[in-house]
Amino acid sequence: MAPFKGTKGKDLSILIEGTEYNTDLKGFRCEPDDGEDAAFVTFARLKEGDTKTWFLRGVGFQDFQTTSFWTFAWEHAGEEVEFVARPYGNLVPTEDQPHFKGTATIASKPGFGGDADEEFEFEVEWECDGVPEKITTAA
Repeated sequence: MAPFKGTKGKDLSILIEGTEYNTDLKGFRCEPDDGEDAAFVTFARLKEGDTKTWFLRGVGFQDFQTTSFWTFAWEHAGEEVEFVARPYGNLVPTEDQPHFKGTATIASKPGFGGDADEEFEFEVEWECDGVPEKITTAA
């Protein structure tokens, strides 16, 4: 049997505005919403065949330190931010280990609170500006 070559998430590196937030996130997805077409479809997007609205979604750990992902999301709510997802954790993208780059708008400030004796988590769902770009070579 051939060894598994897909990603398992253990090496994922997610950068938002150039800062890595691997230690703050336990879940990350960038995906189109199957039930929602983009409100404004351009000729270019129609030609590419992708008219769905894309979202950056994830689950983070609640942490109020100044350098935490929660604090970044709180302080930048309503702003458009750049993100780079590196599924293999590699610093330089290749054909076999690409990066994905895009922009998303932080929809709202994250919630806070939780249950006794459990790690407090929060969810994010940020709408992307178009379809994220697959990067296969160094810039």
